[in-house]
Amino acid sequence: MRCLSLFSAIIACSLFLMVGGCSSSRGWTDRAVGWIPGVRSHPAATAGEVAEKTVRARGHLRLTLRLDPFPVKLSEARRVEATIRLENKSSRFIQLEFPTSQRFELLVKEAAGATVVQWSEDQPFEAVPGSVGINPGEHLDYRAVFSTRDLQPGRPYTVTAFFLNRSDLKIDLPFVPQR
Repeated sequence: MRCLSLFSAIIACSLFLMVGGCSSSRGWTDRAVGWIPGVRSHPAATAGEVAEKTVRARGHLRLTLRLDPFPVKLSEARRVEATIRLENKSSRFIQLEFPTSQRFELLVKEAAGATVVQWSEDQPFEAVPGSVGINPGEHLDYRAVFSTRDLQPGRPYTVTAFFLNRSDLKIDLPFVPQR
């Protein structure tokens, strides 16, 4: 009976990770796939490079925001995938509490500050508090896809990603879409 309960817990956790839009991993092999170590912020990157920015938050957390494709070519890309990576760089377990099932928000703002895209507008969230734990050396990846429909070529925009209830877990990444 105890083995069946453990098996059920493993299945439930696996489903949560697949449905929840996040993943957790440990080690360098996962970081090397699709991530370029040492690259920080490149708003004027050339074709084939990625737009990525990293900030360090209180509590030994490191937050990275990455856009793909980059550069954003409006004639080729109808949508952009933003990957938000939260890494635990400490030697202790870190737990984050959330008021609902929403963990983060992603906004795309124009230079004047007006919001062009709010990722959560068409996302279903439950009004159930939750928490996420990150072991030492592990990371969580969250993905948000937004449409390029309302973006104009040559105009500067800023993608802002932040975690709810954590003012220190916020990151901004400027970009200028091309034709």
